[in-house]
Amino acid sequence: MWRSPIRTSRIYAAGPEQDRVRTEIPYRDGTVLLVSDFQERLTKTRYRARGHVEITYQDVHITAEDLEYDEATREGLTRGTTRFSQKQQWLICSRAEFNFSNQTGTFYDASGFTDQEFMVRGRTVVKTGSDTYRVEEGLITACPEAVPKWSFKMHRAAIRVDSTARLSHTVFKVKSIPVFYFPYVVVPLERKKRSSGFLPFHTGTSTSKGRVVSLGYFQTLGPSADVTFYSDYFTKRGPAFGAIFRARPNPQTRLYVLAYGIHDRLGQGGGHLVVDGLTSLTDNVRVVANVNVTTNFQFRQAFSDSFRAATVRQEHSILFMTRNESSYSTNFAFQREEVHFPAPERSLVIRTSPSLELLNLGQPLGKTPFRLSFRMAAEGFSRVDSVLESPKIVQRLDLFPRISVRLPSLAGFSLAPSIGFRQTYYSARVQQEPDPEIVPRSLHREYGIFELDIKTPTLEKTFHSSRLGTLKHVMEPVITYRRIWGVEDLSQVIRFDENDAVADTNEVEYGIVNRIYRSRETSPGIRQQFELLSLTLSQKYYFDPDFGGAFRPGQPNMFYPLNTLTGFSLTGIQRMLAPASMVFRLSPAAGVSYDARADFDTKLQRLRDASLSTVWQRKKLFVAGTYFKTLALEPGSFESHHIQGQAGYGSPSRGLSASITLSYNILTAQLLNSQSRLNYAWDCCGLAMEFQQFDLGLRTETRFSFSFTLKGIGSFGNVRRPESLF
Repeated sequence: MWRSPIRTSRIYAAGPEQDRVRTEIPYRDGTVLLVSDFQERLTKTRYRARGHVEITYQDVHITAEDLEYDEATREGLTRGTTRFSQKQQWLICSRAEFNFSNQTGTFYDASGFTDQEFMVRGRTVVKTGSDTYRVEEGLITACPEAVPKWSFKMHRAAIRVDSTARLSHTVFKVKSIPVFYFPYVVVPLERKKRSSGFLPFHTGTSTSKGRVVSLGYFQTLGPSADVTFYSDYFTKRGPAFGAIFRARPNPQTRLYVLAYGIHDRLGQGGGHLVVDGLTSLTDNVRVVANVNVTTNFQFRQAFSDSFRAATVRQEHSILFMTRNESSYSTNFAFQREEVHFPAPERSLVIRTSPSLELLNLGQPLGKTPFRLSFRMAAEGFSRVDSVLESPKIVQRLDLFPRISVRLPSLAGFSLAPSIGFRQTYYSARVQQEPDPEIVPRSLHREYGIFELDIKTPTLEKTFHSSRLGTLKHVMEPVITYRRIWGVEDLSQVIRFDENDAVADTNEVEYGIVNRIYRSRETSPGIRQQFELLSLTLSQKYYFDPDFGGAFRPGQPNMFYPLNTLTGFSLTGIQRMLAPASMVFRLSPAAGVSYDARADFDTKLQRLRDASLSTVWQRKKLFVAGTYFKTLALEPGSFESHHIQGQAGYGSPSRGLSASITLSYNILTAQLLNSQSRLNYAWDCCGLAMEFQQFDLGLRTETRFSFSFTLKGIGSFGNVRRPESLF
């Protein structure tokens, strides 16, 4: 063993503190520094130090009141309270034995951290290497209390720093109460690398499904992919199986695939597939996959976790590649749209396989003020519903160029006319007689469209003496004239999307937008204007209420441009004046907003629909709600009267938090869904309880779920964040 000469010196402290003795023992790989109040040599190579002893070697630091060290073997021992530290590892114990040569040691009645998150306690903690430990008769926890809120009490544990702790014969305790026994447990430590293994189990109760127990297994597939296999067992329904695949091979690419299914004992089984993927091949080329497919709506309604998924009958799936450069966009896509209807009705399914589209959003024509935009597409479609079934592929070729220009304004008035011509070829058509069916006879549709946007002077007035501060009122009239001509035999066009449902029209759309602006302080000394209030009133006048013969009185009509003013545009009443539409928005402060909408039928002199939505958020308190009502005034329309509300307090990540969500059908006096959640999060763990209720046709269910979260480990339970209303 090579050593330089040992140097011992006395340190004279400034102030009232007594002198300190300093000894340096050099080795090839470092120097042992021993500092204490008193030192003596017991043998030629053995030292004893007493009083505020500190010994340092490389990154190891030990303090004690009484210490012996052998410079030949590099072994030492301490008596009394001892503190050991190495990088982020530190322990405190009643006595210790250590060996600097192989970085090992034994610590008695020890407690401390082997990383920055988990505390270890043990009758003996044996340091078996530079970053490995063995704990005998001890516990692991993330709670600092003497009696921790939770802990794993084990017979033996093998710990690798920044990796895992492998516990044998372990009892999970809440405070001092034993809860579960595990013969073997693996706890992830500071460096949270993904590792394969079984996931914490989940459990809950449901009136329609019974007790549910969920188990899962997580498998890594290299550094950028993994798969999770999981199973739910419902005591009243049977087993369900699912899998989740995730991949992130590079920052520009992600893929998420979920598959889940059950063979239900009550006949409500099925399967569900979700795909969410994105990759950027270049700066302007993307490939996107978004798939949502369910085998039947009964399965969705019976087994969906959220009210929205259980009630929305429409599913949309698309796989597309797009290239965007300047004003051009080239798109290649496969799509699938499905609207589920109750049995025995047949669901509506529309497939696009494939579609090739070239769009130009608008570019100048030379040095002229004119701008050219167009759509060119070659597409293959199919449609199946309760009445019609098309061939596997119906070809649709579409060409739609438009030219627009904005004329110079004069005295605040400006005109923006545009004109376009559309040519569409279909390889099949709808034959109405004797019964509606799709026949393989081609159809050529052509029409022209002219639009004129009229901008009028904006009226403004500022009120400086308002009690609300300085306000500015702005009035913006809006006028659009629209003319479509040349559409023939709309009833023979197969409706695949919004490009097919177009009828002749001669109309003017007019309205007025009122806005009130107010300034507020966004930061010290800086004020910005924001929209305090807006009120929009709009209506249409149809010069041709027959829409070129396309309108069918007494039957539901839905086509462009009936659907351009309001979402509830289905009508069977011929009229010159469309229903008047109102949109009112109020935002009095940051985090507070109100939105009210209504349509009034000027011919029937009755309200057609109305809605009111609000969001109110202040620090820990959150309130949101929406109310809507529709009236069945004519064929094809329906009556509804609903209210939805959501309130929450606190943050789920700290302290007490609670939330409640309600969906109530006023028309039938029926509580469709409710979700109540209570959560408390401590510094090292959290507890959440949830009560959920469904009353949706075939699904009448109440269920209780809980979740217990352990810091650094994960959650035991199946409580999820409540979904937002908006």
